Amino acid sequence: MTQQTVNAAVDYHAQVSQIVNEELELEDGELTDSGHFIDDYDSDSLSLITVVSRIEKELGVAIPKTELGELFNLRLLVDAVVQYAKERVDG
Repeated sequence: MTQQTVNAAVDYHAQVSQIVNEELELEDGELTDSGHFIDDYDSDSLSLITVVSRIEKELGVAIPKTELGELFNLRLLVDAVVQYAKERVDG
């Protein structure tokens, strides 16, 4: 990973965390990188679609809806945002 990629990942982590916290109505500090959205935070598929829609709108990064089932925690979601943001730039 280049330093630029690391910086982008850190920035996206904060932004995605904020979106997830707001949409899942979590308390500060409750969200962890490995916590399962559905099992640990009582989320549902509609909440995750809303999260991904906000990421697309606010960050300009489109994540295919077909990948939602694989993005079950914050770490995986941030990784997907970084990946698709990079693809958009490298495009």
